[in-house]
Amino acid sequence: MAGISSDAEPLRIIEAINEFIADSRKRRNDPSVDNWTDRALPLGCLWGAQLVRQFGWQWASVTRHDSTDTKAIGVFDARRSLAVYPFEFVFRTLESRSYPTILLSFNMLLHGRIPELPAGGYESLMEGVRHIVPPE
Repeated sequence: MAGISSDAEPLRIIEAINEFIADSRKRRNDPSVDNWTDRALPLGCLWGAQLVRQFGWQWASVTRHDSTDTKAIGVFDARRSLAVYPFEFVFRTLESRSYPTILLSFNMLLHGRIPELPAGGYESLMEGVRHIVPPE
């Protein structure tokens, strides 16, 4: 992510995050790097900050009432219809070595390609965004 400043356009920062994660799939695992502390936390913060800058989303801590009542930190649209849990997503993507969909989801938001969802639904955006054919 060299050469990207913190005041770059949000799309450029998102491109760099996505590229870094995609490139990490090709590198050997470095035992001195902790994917949670060294990568998921800083990259998740940076990603969430771009959602705030570009779309006016807000950071919040929520209790998810799925199978467990776990707390999670995420970024949410004003209506609380959409949610992104950036730390968890980055970590899972790095650990599974799957291709990231961060750029794809950002572009979908940017171009209005996400359907209207009910307010207060906290629908996890990243659960529904998939590449038809992952770029390589």
